[in-house]
Amino acid sequence: MTMIKSLLSLLLSLSFIVSHATEKEILATVVFEKVTAYNNIEGEFFVTETNQRIKVSGTQSFKITLPEKGKYQFGFTSNELAAYTYYPSKITKQKNTITVRLLEKSEQNAGSINLIPAVVAHHTTDEEIDQLFEKGDLNFIIHGIDNSIPKEYVKFKDKYGVGFVKENREVNPLSYKRATENNQIISDYLNKIYGKNWLNELPAKPFGIK
Repeated sequence: MTMIKSLLSLLLSLSFIVSHATEKEILATVVFEKVTAYNNIEGEFFVTETNQRIKVSGTQSFKITLPEKGKYQFGFTSNELAAYTYYPSKITKQKNTITVRLLEKSEQNAGSINLIPAVVAHHTTDEEIDQLFEKGDLNFIIHGIDNSIPKEYVKFKDKYGVGFVKENREVNPLSYKRATENNQIISDYLNKIYGKNWLNELPAKPFGIK
């Protein structure tokens, strides 16, 4: 009888643990945004923290399961296309959409500007920002109706090492917050390197820059 009670107790405990873990899980949705006429989309979506890697064929949205709410790093790689992945700084049951923007790789190098930036946030380490700066992958986020980058922005990057990416989409509270955080962190980084003189040569002030 004691053995049976022990087994029942163990089963109940395991059931509670599994149920509790399931309650914490977040079901997130991955959607694609195409800025290209290329149709044969092949690639791999990945989640750094969980080491999830998902083979993707086409641009149909799909869902992934995350262990709990929190901060994650997502990415998408493709041999044919360049990809820019953006998402809420913290994934929750309410904020759980990851967007992958796909562009022609030739567009990425237009005007010597990288149009597929790694967005920096408060969880980005100083070492990671240094690495992005050294590779020329540190970019202010600006908004517009197309992906073209004016020549004065190119000159700014040539001198200060920070470029610009233009988001041709409607500004909403999430994208505004994301752009503002990215731009403020890069601004602080440039202040440490150059002082504040670079501000006088900024062609236009992105969100978050005073």
